[in-house]
Amino acid sequence: MLRERLISPLRYPGSKAGLTGYVEKFLRDHGLRGAQMVEPFAGSAALSLNLLARDVVSSVMLFERDPLVFSFWHSVFFETERLIELVKKFPPTLETRREFEWLRDMDSVHADIALMGYAGLLFNRTSFSGVLHAGPIGGTSQASAYKVDCRYNAADLARRIGEIAEYRDRIEVYFGDAQAALVDACGVNNEARFFYVDPPYYVQGPKLYRYSYGFAEHHSLASVLAQANYKWFLSYDDHPVIRHFYRDYFIYEPVLRYSSKVPKSEAEVFITNVSPDGALLKVEGAEQASMGVGIGEAGMLA
Repeated sequence: MLRERLISPLRYPGSKAGLTGYVEKFLRDHGLRGAQMVEPFAGSAALSLNLLARDVVSSVMLFERDPLVFSFWHSVFFETERLIELVKKFPPTLETRREFEWLRDMDSVHADIALMGYAGLLFNRTSFSGVLHAGPIGGTSQASAYKVDCRYNAADLARRIGEIAEYRDRIEVYFGDAQAALVDACGVNNEARFFYVDPPYYVQGPKLYRYSYGFAEHHSLASVLAQANYKWFLSYDDHPVIRHFYRDYFIYEPVLRYSSKVPKSEAEVFITNVSPDGALLKVEGAEQASMGVGIGEAGMLA
């Protein structure tokens, strides 16, 4: 079904829904329409879902390391009815948050994926700015004009989940480390794919994400992409370190508005190894030599 827009149920810090038109034009200009889109940092999946809804891409492959976010997306596509049932069953209250706190403390995927997926949605929609590890909207005293349930409309969330689930036959969802997925991808044929890489922000990442990156992880990602045999583009907050890591690639400067209040708006860079004529730019030994940090062990997909 062709739709103009899909709205992600997740209030994700740095959601890239606003990048849809920009990326659609990029794909058209570089002969990549109709390819499979691989998103190793799934997050809100807003960009890939909207490109899929517009039939700009043929299918989407999502990877996500946060077990709450992975479980949510898995449940949207493969346990849709139960997820919707849970959304409607539990009220978005402080008591419900306390009831499911144990799932937020887990570092792996619970056997009941739909229950964990619901917990992911609950904490996303009832926490400050959608930050999963943040406190409740309105605080524990609920003295604010904005209460814990002000961003939670069960009927609307159920509708969004149902609309997105219609694309289940064109979606794959995996729990695992993004850099491991990017390394593994070098061993297969990626001619009909492109990779959209949206890592945690360099500056604000630790405040916004439960699985953020430090300097070494950001540099490791640059090293992994330097070895890629596939076409990729990534979005980052504009910072001199990031510009240095990717100085040999093509850097563009769209300006986006973040969905989080931290910060409200900031310049962002769009970086790619795809040349203006659509060819893949290969830079030999780009980052290992310049910074002296190796790729390291990326880990295994679960």
